[in-house]
Amino acid sequence: MKEVELINILEKISSDEGYTLSFEEEIHLKEAFSHIPLLDEKPGEHVLDEMEERLFSKNIIFEKSEKRIIHWRRYLSVAALIAVLFGCGLWIKSMDMKFVTGNNEQLAFVLPDKSKVKLNENSSVEYNKFLFYFNRNISMKGEAYYIVTKGQKFTVETPTHLISVLGTRFMVSETDKFDVFCYEGKVLVESLDKKEKKILTKGRSFGSDKVMLEDEPSWVSHKYVFNSTPLIDVVKALEKEYKVSIENKNSCNGFTFTGSFPVNNLNLALDLILAPYNMSWEQIQSDRYKIKNN
Repeated sequence: MKEVELINILEKISSDEGYTLSFEEEIHLKEAFSHIPLLDEKPGEHVLDEMEERLFSKNIIFEKSEKRIIHWRRYLSVAALIAVLFGCGLWIKSMDMKFVTGNNEQLAFVLPDKSKVKLNENSSVEYNKFLFYFNRNISMKGEAYYIVTKGQKFTVETPTHLISVLGTRFMVSETDKFDVFCYEGKVLVESLDKKEKKILTKGRSFGSDKVMLEDEPSWVSHKYVFNSTPLIDVVKALEKEYKVSIENKNSCNGFTFTGSFPVNNLNLALDLILAPYNMSWEQIQSDRYKIKNN
């Protein structure tokens, strides 16, 4: 049946309660409504009755030539309810939010509950603005720093882990390896396969048991301060900050570093990090360096 003919029949039904369908109209109309998706199975009688009470105050009854009564209003009520739910679903979907950063980009934004997020480069955060008011859940990739306002549970989902807090400051990183750093309060970290679970307190991280003295991630303020940190990790931080590749990093194994390096002078940073261990460096290409043992 053409759509315009179907619309004409429905208009007659809505305007004339006494309108009687012809046998042909009844068959075509029933066929049209049979294409309405009703999830996995047809609703039971009690479900239809409940829908009817909410959507209709009067019965709309049509008679076939055989005098058999057919309650078309049930199909109409279900169709109307599906249309409402479908419309609501589209509206909720339109509230999806996504923040993305590229190379050498950082982005700060505020969530609906006034929690603050700062994304490091090549990272993303997604959440639904409407659903967030009922369930503070977001998903992320890359590296992000969170300052969470107190309230109901706040959950961050990565491809491999869930991080849950009530109100605190923490960072999630999955760039080189997955790690969580707690800067205030407590943080629960749990792997999606339930094989790992750990509660972090201030100064602790998920990937190691070292104590952090920083008040926030170094990349947030571009201030790199280290305390008895493995030297190879310091070199990796320098690589990330300056966007360079440093060869022969294994020469740093077994050493720890306490101090800082500048973020605007690569040559000076390399000297400050390597000189105390009787090591030097050479530039191979514009973005490639090599550590040398003196």
